[in-house]
Amino acid sequence: MKQQGIDVVSLATGEPDFATPACAKHAAIEAIQNNFSHYTEAIGIPELRRVVAEKFRRENNIACADESSVLISCGAKHSIMNALSAMCNAGDEVIIPAPYWVSYPAMATIADAHPVIVNSNADEQFKITAKQLEHALTDKTKCVIFNSPSNPTGMMYTQSEFENLAAVLVHHDCYIISDEIYEKISYGKVKHFSPGAIEKIAHRVITVNGCSKAYAMTGWRIGFMNAPPEVFAQAAKVQSQDTSNPTSIAQRAALAAVLHAGEDVEIMRKEFERRREMVCGLVDAIGGICFLQPDGAFYLWIDISSVLSPAVPSSAIFCEQLLEKFHCALVPGEAFGANGFVRISFAACDEDIRRGVARIEAMISGMR
Repeated sequence: MKQQGIDVVSLATGEPDFATPACAKHAAIEAIQNNFSHYTEAIGIPELRRVVAEKFRRENNIACADESSVLISCGAKHSIMNALSAMCNAGDEVIIPAPYWVSYPAMATIADAHPVIVNSNADEQFKITAKQLEHALTDKTKCVIFNSPSNPTGMMYTQSEFENLAAVLVHHDCYIISDEIYEKISYGKVKHFSPGAIEKIAHRVITVNGCSKAYAMTGWRIGFMNAPPEVFAQAAKVQSQDTSNPTSIAQRAALAAVLHAGEDVEIMRKEFERRREMVCGLVDAIGGICFLQPDGAFYLWIDISSVLSPAVPSSAIFCEQLLEKFHCALVPGEAFGANGFVRISFAACDEDIRRGVARIEAMISGMR
């Protein structure tokens, strides 16, 4: 549509609209100039693994994190796929709370496992309870995936909530993947907490993070995870056969970002926090639709079920018509396992946010 000259406003983007920090770009240029363009260790360069392990210990209280247990991959998505491929066999089950990031069920299926979806609701702030988890666990459960801050809801599990879930998991012999890719984009109401810091389950937690969201480096494709020795060993073999090593130049850029881009991260976080206040105010003014103010990430998860009708029976059709008639792009809730919702990204400029929400309001007004 944009190629046809149509004025489309996209609030669907899942990446920061900021430039990669200068320190990372300079490190990449230096790596190129110094001909750092050959194979590295398949598991990542030692200095990056060392710095990531230090980050996990210092910032996330993951005492077992060590250079020997950190795997550098081609993005956090790759880290999760490596872990699932390493641990899952035919007939295994992977528990996935919904709403979920779109790739989790497909990734479990590719790893020959069966995704088990556990639905959450607004009353529980779109977080599953210990009781729900207990009910979903079976002797076939190989792994549970948590994502905090969440894509698409922006909600975060508190330390107490994770400890309650851990009290259930301690009695079940399964792994826990903690996807923390949005860790540094949080707004203070809930303090980020890593389940890998809970001693009684730490030996079964795979903590996943990366550079994409925190450092606006989505295209650089660098993720990392800290894993138990047996998972690390098999995941490293998977990666070695699958991709060899992550890009040498991107690893040097990631090293600089983790070491030196803290100020850039905070500037970006504050800007997202300001936009969060703006988009919440604009959407709230529409009236008749519900949402929870996100704790982190840069998404607003909106319940539009009250405006759906026989003519527009699903959020997918709502988004199709919004795009076709009002030229605004959102992601429908079905992609995240939840019909009746849409996801707004506020990783966009003020003008696009205002124009996009105005078009959503026009769509909803025409449905009433």
